[in-house]
Amino acid sequence: MDPLSKIEDTGAANETSEQRKNGFVIRDSKYLSTKDDNGEEKTKELSNFVMKSLFHLVNGTNNSKRIIKLQRNTGEICIVEVFSSEMKPETFETILKSKRCTFYGSNFQLKRIFGHLMDEETEAIIMGSLGWNGEHQAYVFADAMYIDNRVIGIDSIGIVEAANKRFYLPAFGLANDGSDDLTTDRLYKFKPGKIDFTEWAELFFTAFGTNGAIGILFLILAIYRDIVFSQVRFLPFLFLFGDAGTGKTSYVERLLNLFGADIIGTPLLNVSSVGMSRLANSRVNGLCYFKEYTSETDEKAQDFVLTAYDGAGRTTGIKSNDSRTKSFPVRSAIVFDGNNLPTQKAAILSRMILLDFQDSNFTDEQKKAYNTLKALSDDGLGNVLIDILSNRPKFEKEFKEAFEKNTSDLRIHYGKTFPERTLNHIALLVAPINILWKDLYFPFDSKGVIRAIVENAENQNDLLKESGAISIFWEAFSYSLKKGMIVPFDGSNSKLAHFNIKEIDDQSGIIQIKLSNLYPYYVRYCRDNNIQFLDQNSLKMIITSKSNLQFLPSSKKGRTASHDDYQFRSCYQFSFIKNEGVIKISNVEISL
Repeated sequence: MDPLSKIEDTGAANETSEQRKNGFVIRDSKYLSTKDDNGEEKTKELSNFVMKSLFHLVNGTNNSKRIIKLQRNTGEICIVEVFSSEMKPETFETILKSKRCTFYGSNFQLKRIFGHLMDEETEAIIMGSLGWNGEHQAYVFADAMYIDNRVIGIDSIGIVEAANKRFYLPAFGLANDGSDDLTTDRLYKFKPGKIDFTEWAELFFTAFGTNGAIGILFLILAIYRDIVFSQVRFLPFLFLFGDAGTGKTSYVERLLNLFGADIIGTPLLNVSSVGMSRLANSRVNGLCYFKEYTSETDEKAQDFVLTAYDGAGRTTGIKSNDSRTKSFPVRSAIVFDGNNLPTQKAAILSRMILLDFQDSNFTDEQKKAYNTLKALSDDGLGNVLIDILSNRPKFEKEFKEAFEKNTSDLRIHYGKTFPERTLNHIALLVAPINILWKDLYFPFDSKGVIRAIVENAENQNDLLKESGAISIFWEAFSYSLKKGMIVPFDGSNSKLAHFNIKEIDDQSGIIQIKLSNLYPYYVRYCRDNNIQFLDQNSLKMIITSKSNLQFLPSSKKGRTASHDDYQFRSCYQFSFIKNEGVIKISNVEISL
């Protein structure tokens, strides 16, 4: 069907019967009404255009849509997409005038024309979300669908014909040509590319090593997210931690290329928790990428992380008389990155799979693999995604059993080492290896990667303990200062003072502490609050560790982490931010 083909006139021989049946005829690309009045024919123009409803778009609501072709009497043809609620005289006239069309007749005559259009239209199902569609067992791109084990592209209207049905994908349809509303959706265009899963996985693993192996497994879980979530009710996030230039963005871009072209992340500083929820809801079984997590990340964004782990998103009220609400559940896997660890709340870090990107010195082999992969990504990596999707029936059948066996085995070996949540995360990552090892080529030794996953979890578990201990230490400091139990340096009490403040500017500064003097107050605070305390050496190792970004090590060669201040003497230094007389360290507020 050519959507821009001309709508033909009724024809002189058929005008009488058409007038009698429909109440109008088409002549010179106009609607006219003809009737006999005392034996005399009278003709009345009803419009300067004619139209045809190409498709009735079913969207699961009472307010469906239609794709309508408008043809002016001067010959121009355009395609419009309208809601059923817009097909009433006043509203529809506004749409017509935007296309230089108008209707001269009565409301009743326009309704008769609408009725005729509906009798001849074809039904199509509108695909409102990109990604996996469980009802029709299809993966939806902006311009194609993977259904019945094949990829089928849209026609010029945006229609895909498959499984004896018609589906409408609006992003590239003629009705939305030039519309800015679907700009983001258009990024998710299917680009098959020149390589399959085997070649992609080999290059990705070579370029990124163990992080690459974990990324491959996480990607598979993301593509089958609905299966994972329906059976275990959670999915962790991937957090890429490291400084600029260590490969974080390059890493995640090569994952995103499977879903479309030129897809970029969303900086957390530029998005609200509402925006985060909408983005995570807008795609199904895909990847959502939030960039630049910092210690200043919005509190509500942190709360979103806590609820999104369990699939919950934002809930809003609907204007109605029965207090109904509408939910926006999380439907895609989520990747975060940042050069600050998400340690403000231990519960946030515990919901992450942390990947460390600290090394910016890449081998020649890594560079060659990455550059090859980057060049191939320009042509798309859609076939890689299709290779994974083709194994969906097997994954769905075997996932629950594989996950439960992994969890059981891990409890035996690591039950005393890891909390239950960490055991579940390891079990999840290993599941794709258990299920698809013989169906997809994995470019790594399975036992080696499983050991690496466990080691990565051990490092993250240590970090969880450290971040909690650091916060407790500064909470003890804040409490002791408030109670007047510790005193600042006044220029002459170096041996008795517990701390010294050096302001850099109105918003930041350095706090110097004598740990040996403060340690008894830390122990007292922990005992009073039933908190297990660390010995002094362990506490020193944790608060002066590299993961504690507020710690400022000595720059002198051959010296320990401590500084030797001219007046305050030997001490440890930490940076802080300041606001209205309150300093903040490791997210603990201290009033001076």
